[in-house]
Amino acid sequence: MKNYGEQLKNGLRKYKRIIAAFIIVFISVVVELAANIQALRGGYDSLDISQNISIIEEGDKEKYRIEFKVKEGVYVQQIQLHGNFPKDVVYRVKTKEVNGFGKKEDGVYKDTVGPYFSEYSTNLGKKITWLRITMEKTEGMELTGITCSSSFEWNKYRMFFVIIVLGLFYCIFFEKKFLKRIEWYFAVFALTFGLLLIALAQPMCNSWDEQIHFKSAYILASGRTIQWTEAAQKIVDRTNFRCNTKAEFAQLRKYMDNKGKVIVREENRKSLLISYQYLAYLPMALFLGIGKLLKLPFSMLFAFGKVGNLVLYVFVMFWAIHLAKSKKLFLAFIAMMPTPLFQASSYTYDAVVFSFLTLGCVLWYREMLRGDGNCDFRMVIAAALLFVFGSFSKAIYIPIVLLLLLLPLFHKITKKQKLFLITGICLIFFAVMLTFTVPLISNILAGNYNYGGDSRGGDTSAVRQMISMLKHPWESVKLLIGNMISLDNFRNLGVPESANYFFGNLMLLSLGSMGTLGDKWCVVLLPVLTLLLLYEEPQEQKDCIHSLWRKIFIWGVFAVVILLIWLAMYLSFTPVGEMKIAGVQARYYLPLLYLGSLLVESIKMRVQISQVVVPKLTCISACILQAMAIWELAFMDRLVG
Repeated sequence: MKNYGEQLKNGLRKYKRIIAAFIIVFISVVVELAANIQALRGGYDSLDISQNISIIEEGDKEKYRIEFKVKEGVYVQQIQLHGNFPKDVVYRVKTKEVNGFGKKEDGVYKDTVGPYFSEYSTNLGKKITWLRITMEKTEGMELTGITCSSSFEWNKYRMFFVIIVLGLFYCIFFEKKFLKRIEWYFAVFALTFGLLLIALAQPMCNSWDEQIHFKSAYILASGRTIQWTEAAQKIVDRTNFRCNTKAEFAQLRKYMDNKGKVIVREENRKSLLISYQYLAYLPMALFLGIGKLLKLPFSMLFAFGKVGNLVLYVFVMFWAIHLAKSKKLFLAFIAMMPTPLFQASSYTYDAVVFSFLTLGCVLWYREMLRGDGNCDFRMVIAAALLFVFGSFSKAIYIPIVLLLLLLPLFHKITKKQKLFLITGICLIFFAVMLTFTVPLISNILAGNYNYGGDSRGGDTSAVRQMISMLKHPWESVKLLIGNMISLDNFRNLGVPESANYFFGNLMLLSLGSMGTLGDKWCVVLLPVLTLLLLYEEPQEQKDCIHSLWRKIFIWGVFAVVILLIWLAMYLSFTPVGEMKIAGVQARYYLPLLYLGSLLVESIKMRVQISQVVVPKLTCISACILQAMAIWELAFMDRLVG
């Protein structure tokens, strides 16, 4: 009997991955069945209530009204409106609902129809006894039918989501190698969740200024002649209908695929040379180019371009985590947070800026830890290149390259070599900074007072703003300092919904226009961040920034970068002469987080916990926060009811 037990145990160990895969798939199927429990109990494909459509008059306007009653109550998963809708119109839904305890409650909802499709839908997911829909009747509008449905349907997005979450938890508890080599867990985590984010985003803009970044990548992927399809133009103009149900997204993909076959205009590029500012778009452009060669439908092409950004992010951050000699778990946790991964799964250069600068800081700190004056020049050159390429798209981060002046190698080289290296580092710094300042100065001298404004409009101009600052130097200093130490503007006031969130959530738990996780999730975020900052990891290299002047220098670099962030936002995105700075977002501080964690290395307080517990806690917390961000912001009220 004992031998049989041992054989069984050995068999389970041998086939544990196959067993785990079977269990995970089984649970995902059970979840789908549970989500469709009402359809299994008594579902129906279509309940036509079109006969209840009437037209009423309110003042000088005509309105459609649909009223439906059923004494026993009926479960309505979704409402569908059919017809011709020449322009966007909001319709309102009022209901009498029966909750799980049998009590009746009032429900109020609103949704939108528009000129894109002939059918629109609203997820309800309630048992109702009464329903009323009202909608203004505009010129040319014709509401031809209304149906309710509660049919069984497999939701592949939800199944993929459940499989990913359960698979990652399996890796945490049953694959010890992932905890010992956290960079591999990160790679699996980022690729799976990243691909899910790309699938959930659909062919529409969700990230910050995504239409601008897509345009740049699309141009690079087009060769000499740029053929703008109608679908690509709609993305650039950010005019797509905001869908909120799975059925509408299916129609949107079909709509964009059809528009992707129509060429609306062509333009020729003056040169095939790529400006340094656009190098960050190359991975996205490469995948877009491959997608074009494969003649992918536009919805797939749009998603495929994002995969290039995701693959580069995972590759760079994998090596950053792998090579980190200090704060490895902190770095992995940050890399797995919703906002950095969302940026990597969208059209943006922010993922390149964050990952390149972070890897550069990792390589710089490795060289700092040598301490004996020896140096791996390949690593130093790689760090310098990463700082430069990471700053090409946002020159405000280039002061970080000055950290190279602190390398221990300066203690062992001759004065001539030292002068040569210092001169080279400073030249790199000034060369990149000139890309930021020279256009501004030259346009001031040329009298081009409208240069450097926000491309989205408004009374903005970097030239006029700079002239205003030069005329009022004391007010400008007070403005910068006052806004930098004010957490209100740090939360990006000016966008009302952003003022309600803690800036840590905006920095790490935001999915752009999809929304931000609420402040309650600070209960998970802040304790884990604090723990990882103070936790002394096994084999962690000790603090090498021990001298006072080094600390002052690094804090100075840190402060200059922050100052440039605020200055850049005031010059380019704030109306001229305003007494506040608009546009500063918490995510701009992401490239500074790892450097900031190194600056607290000298704190005497340390947390020592089991070497197994902290990696598990790190992975579990990251998985919970990422899963909740996707579920609450990308799933609910969009792809599930």
